[in-house]
Amino acid sequence: MRCLWQSVRRHANLLRLFIQNSLLANLEYRVNFAGALLMSLLDALWAVGGALLFYTHRTTIGGWTFHEALIVIGLFFIASGFVDAVMQPNVRDVIEAVRSGTMDYTLIRPINPMFHATLRRFRFEKLSGLLVGMVLIGYALTQLRLWPALERWLVFSLLGLAAVALLYALMAALAALCFWVVDVANVDELVLGILEVARFPAQAFPEPLRGLISFVFPIAFISTAPAEALLGRLTLPLALCGLGFTLLALWLSAWAWQRAVASYTSASS
Repeated sequence: MRCLWQSVRRHANLLRLFIQNSLLANLEYRVNFAGALLMSLLDALWAVGGALLFYTHRTTIGGWTFHEALIVIGLFFIASGFVDAVMQPNVRDVIEAVRSGTMDYTLIRPINPMFHATLRRFRFEKLSGLLVGMVLIGYALTQLRLWPALERWLVFSLLGLAAVALLYALMAALAALCFWVVDVANVDELVLGILEVARFPAQAFPEPLRGLISFVFPIAFISTAPAEALLGRLTLPLALCGLGFTLLALWLSAWAWQRAVASYTSASS
């Protein structure tokens, strides 16, 4: 137990150093943050405008009103902001490191290679999507005249963290593919394309697609489930399915990295 605690502390300290170094590097180009924020705002306006188009002649879609759907859109922006800020730069670094042979320097360090390779660099200017997402959620709750109880916020936070963990596991597992198939430069675009489904409530999709994204590949767990937690309509099967799939995805991503590292042959040798 003591060794486990020491390992957790060491990795937490390294993550703090990774964040500090990335923040210092990002502060050298402060205009980038303003530009990224502007692009996120334009993207948000586009998303909200698209939702308004659907709600022009209907008050609800799949049982969701416009302002309720805004919560889902806000969660989508938070999820896509995490992918842009954390996963995209690190996945691309992994691909380049495997191709050039510099992955050797990661593997010889006394630290989990998956942790080091996938959490080493952060693009803080891309976190503007998180800010836009939180503003959309706050605005939607204000228009709904709804302030959820503490237990709803706790469940919302738990499901939100699980959704981030699910995205991390998916991107990390796909990054491990570059150890066998080097030319996977557009793997992050694949994830972003899949993530687009989370822009809308799961109930807005017809069956069997609704069941597919809810219980087989629970993409709906990323945005719909946390939104339902805030609104007090979360179902236990969806929550349990999403949490179970997240744990399975984390285990599979760690297993994939173990296999990938074991089969790695340096490109520089």
